[in-house]
Amino acid sequence: MAAAAHADWKIEDQSPAQSADSPLVIEKKVITEAGETGFFSTRRIDLVWFNASEFTLKVIDNGPMATPNYPGLAAAMQAHGCLAGCNGGFFLKDHAPSGLMIADGTPLGRFGEGALLSGVLLSSGNHSPYLLRRAEYDGAKYKATDLIQAGPFLVDQGATVRGLSPENSRRRTFVIHDGGKWFALGLSDPFTLAELGIILARDDFSPSHPIYRALNLDGGTSSGLYYERGGAGEPLRIEPYKTVRNFVGIIPRARPR
Repeated sequence: MAAAAHADWKIEDQSPAQSADSPLVIEKKVITEAGETGFFSTRRIDLVWFNASEFTLKVIDNGPMATPNYPGLAAAMQAHGCLAGCNGGFFLKDHAPSGLMIADGTPLGRFGEGALLSGVLLSSGNHSPYLLRRAEYDGAKYKATDLIQAGPFLVDQGATVRGLSPENSRRRTFVIHDGGKWFALGLSDPFTLAELGIILARDDFSPSHPIYRALNLDGGTSSGLYYERGGAGEPLRIEPYKTVRNFVGIIPRARPR
């Protein structure tokens, strides 16, 4: 029923011209929906795509809320040489990470259960990033140096995940994978989880990189996005409204010696 109710969504690609020296692919999608009164609402989704043969993911620990390690997202990205990044996973009232976090090889928290911890985003040193279901993760196999748990999944095997909440429209950050070499970090204007899952799974959302999996990260006031524009100008900085526990950055893979 949800898909039929939003069949009048229109997705327009307003991606900026890509700078020749930019190693990342930036996409801007504008989603227009006709309401019951005939008025149209327009919302935006920004994506930063990277090729896993050249880049990987880095988890950055921001420390406790009383004494954060960085004043914001941009500062954390620049301190670690990340070309782009966003806020990371959920955290508890005491600012401890919800679920397992591994940053620079140091684990904190414990591997958790539940819908908000159903996905595992990780990188193993200089190796490719992975976006896994919780049941697929094996610590001995992947030997993660950088990892967060988050959830729920929005898209899996190219289809919208069933049972996503149709309530609480809010800003969202998420990570997506095309099933091959391409991953992306995304930031959206307010959507419900159900709406975002339907939109990301549509064939016309990202024709060049059809989405195989999409995992929700911490959203609302935690949402933020940063990326370098190459020679096209100053970096884009959309900072979280509140202090978050961790960040996820896109960083070049080290070259073999």
